[in-house]
Amino acid sequence: MLVLCITVLLVYDYFPGIPFAEAVPLNLLILVMLALFILAVYRNRKQNPGQRNIFRSQVFFLVYIVAVMALLTFLDGESRVGIAFDKGIFWAAFAVAIMEISLQWRRMRQAQE
Repeated sequence: MLVLCITVLLVYDYFPGIPFAEAVPLNLLILVMLALFILAVYRNRKQNPGQRNIFRSQVFFLVYIVAVMALLTFLDGESRVGIAFDKGIFWAAFAVAIMEISLQWRRMRQAQE
């Protein structure tokens, strides 16, 4: 569900003129995404996911977001809010995500030893 919301939000950002953009307000999409994020965090706290599952989900979301951005850019979309490959803020967030994934990888390796 969260993947679908991320996809819709990116499409909304890259192609603001599509009919869907007029039907669903951006504020509603953001509220739904926040609610789903809070629900996912709450659910994961109750389940206590292992390090391996956390690592997999971090890698999946990073690859997924970059792939969707690449596809939307290839389709001649342009981000209105700056979530694009030519923006420094994207690369800073990407670097932080890579560092977090590498730290998680090290924790998993240390736990296995």
